[in-house]
Order: sequence, then structure tokens, then C-alpha cells
Amino acid sequence: MNRKKIVITGAEGFIATNLIFKLSNFKEFDLVGLDSSIAKSSNRDFTQDKINHNKLDISTSLDLLDLIEGADIVVHLAARGNVIESILNPIENFNSNSYSTLVLLEAMRKGNVKNLVFSSTGGALMGNTSPPVNENSLPAPISPYGASKLCCEGYLSSYSNAYKINSITLRFGNVYGKFSSHKQGVINKWIRSSINDKPIEIFGDGKSTRDYIHVDDICDGIIASIHRLLNRKEPTFEKFHLGNNQEISLNELSKIIEDCSNKKLLRNFKGLRKGEVIRNCAEYNLAEKILNFKPKKKFEEEIPNLYEWIRINEFNT
Repeated sequence: MNRKKIVITGAEGFIATNLIFKLSNFKEFDLVGLDSSIAKSSNRDFTQDKINHNKLDISTSLDLLDLIEGADIVVHLAARGNVIESILNPIENFNSNSYSTLVLLEAMRKGNVKNLVFSSTGGALMGNTSPPVNENSLPAPISPYGASKLCCEGYLSSYSNAYKINSITLRFGNVYGKFSSHKQGVINKWIRSSINDKPIEIFGDGKSTRDYIHVDDICDGIIASIHRLLNRKEPTFEKFHLGNNQEISLNELSKIIEDCSNKKLLRNFKGLRKGEVIRNCAEYNLAEKILNFKPKKKFEEEIPNLYEWIRINEFNT
């Protein structure tokens, strides 16, 4: 069997952990993980026997070229993805996202690694563009985080043209699911508040929306992209939105958490925060056509599952 070496950055993170479990079912793949373990909680123990873990900072490590040498494809998931943190420290966000991606691309160029799947963002990249967005919508980021991802997409375009590095950019919706204990997104925060019988904070009037997508669906999109790149004979530089094309408001989310917990949530309303979009959802028509991507997980069915996972894994109850 002609085995394929897949390098995964951010390998101890939320999405990568779920992806590693799925990829480990493919006997033709050898998995190599890179992670600086910046996250407050690492998932290394869950996947220790499924991937060769390596601890390094992509932007500074001298070992990067050696570790990706001979790789058939790189799945670049490492990033700082918090909008509010990017506003507080835009330089750190740029270094973690844009600069590190450029360093990775240079290592790929020098090591003759030709294929990359890149994790981008939908809402933060598009800003307050009227939903639903698609691949023809013009990016207009309103946070440093969104800008950093747009910068990365620009470098992917240039390296595709200048150095023939093939890439598929996947613009994720708001991803949720298990192995996300270090995440501080609204779903996880509110579930923890419910378990602890503490009030939740709502920034705005609760009508702002997001396009939530389950991590299993995201992983299916990544795996489809891996197969497309490995089987592609022509140069490839493609972008796809991976979402549900469904706007779910904060008010709707809070009601779903109440229903699955049988607890009322005390709501504290606060002013809107800079850098956060008001409405967001994305069409996935192109991804469906090219990658055969179609979300399978239903939000209202999966939030109770995540509630139980957090209750058991974070609170031992």
C-alpha cells in the first residue's frame, strides 16, 4: 500500500482531535501532529496512540522543515481564533495566524510539500456582509482575527501561483462539539453556566445570529478536501464555505440549552462588543457540488449531547 503522510498542525486542539479519530480509520494514512500547546487544555491524551505528536511553535521552530519533509499533505488547523482576544492583542493574533502560516508555506516550498488544507473562517472574514454569504461574497473583516485569516488566504493564493503549492481553504461556520473543553465560545460558556446555576451574558438584544456547524461535519469536509488534493492532477487553489446555511440567534440558543437542561437561564444583557458580526450564515452549495459536502448533524439534537459531554468531562457529574 502506498501510504500517505498527513501533517496536522494544532493537533491537540478541538477540531484536530475529532479529525484524528476519523483519519485513524483510514489505514493508508500516517499521521504526524504539530502543536505548541498554547491552549489551556490539551487533548493529547485522547489521541496519543493514533498520531505521532510533536511539540513545537511553527513560527520559531528549526525542526519544522524536518517534520514536514516527505508529507503528502498538510492540514493547517493551528490558529488563535478568538475575536475579542484579537482586538486586545492584534500583533499576537497576526503572529499566531498570518506569520505562522507564511512560515509554514515557506517550509512547504523548501521541502517540496505540495498540498495544503487551510482552516479559515466564514463570519469573521466576511464581517457584516448580508447573509447568506458564499464564495463570491467580498470579504470585509471587522476584527483583527478576520483580517489575519484573509491575509493567510492571500498568501495561499500567491504561493499557488508562484510556487505551485495546491491548497483548499475551508471557511468554517461556528464549530461546536466534543473535545472542546479549552474553548470559550458562547455555547460552551452557557452550558457551563447552566451546570453551575450561574447567569449568562448576552451581548446585544439576543437577536444576533451565527451559523453553527458540528465538528463531525467539519471533519467530513476536511477529509473530502484531503482526498480531492491527493487525487487532483491539475493545479488547485479553491475556497469553500462549510456551514449549515442556517441562522440561529442567541435567544434560540439559550432556549435550546434550557430545554435540554430543564433549567431556566438567568440572562444578563450587555452592550454589543466591537469586532463581532451581527448576523452570519453561509451557503454550502459549492462545497456540496465539488466536495459532496452536506451537513448531517442537527443543532437542536446535538446541543444536548454536548451538554452531557461537558457535564461528564468537565464536572465529573
